[in-house]
Amino acid sequence: MDGDAWAGLVGAVLGAIGGYVSGRAQARGTVEGVQLQLSGQRAEALWQAEIDACALFVDACNRALFKLGQVLAFGGLEPDQEAQLGVYGIGPRDQLVRELREIQDECALREVALRLRMPSASAKSARAVGHALTAAADSMLRWCAARVGRTENEPDWRRDAAAKAAAYRQLLDQFTTAEQQRFSKSHLGP
Repeated sequence: MDGDAWAGLVGAVLGAIGGYVSGRAQARGTVEGVQLQLSGQRAEALWQAEIDACALFVDACNRALFKLGQVLAFGGLEPDQEAQLGVYGIGPRDQLVRELREIQDECALREVALRLRMPSASAKSARAVGHALTAAADSMLRWCAARVGRTENEPDWRRDAAAKAAAYRQLLDQFTTAEQQRFSKSHLGP
């Protein structure tokens, strides 16, 4: 083999090695790019799951707030007055209280699912909303029992129920506003 052939062979070998190293670097870059893309997609999916869980929680809490208002508004009616509301699709006090308890149970389940996805400060805020709902619903039940039993402290229980429902509304509004602000910001960092 003459000198030109050796030079050509060495050039070919060096070119192959260079191509191999270059191809390997390109492959590594491609893999890193795919990993980064998958990481971003995962972060986006987790963020969306948190938004969805929050929306479901707030929806259930708002339905509970509406039901608290119905119990408070119609719970003081006499049985014949309650019967007249049936025409409008509003059930008697006992039915309203059952519906309130069902929604309260749903809120508790939604809260647990939500707290698993949220940062600790938001989770504590969601827990406070859940406690306020429990306090309002329990107070509402005591008032309804006092109303049915026609006890003399019935007006006091009604005021307590109204105050706890208002406190629940305020905490729910604060939670909703804070989470709207948090979700409006970028979750991917600077």
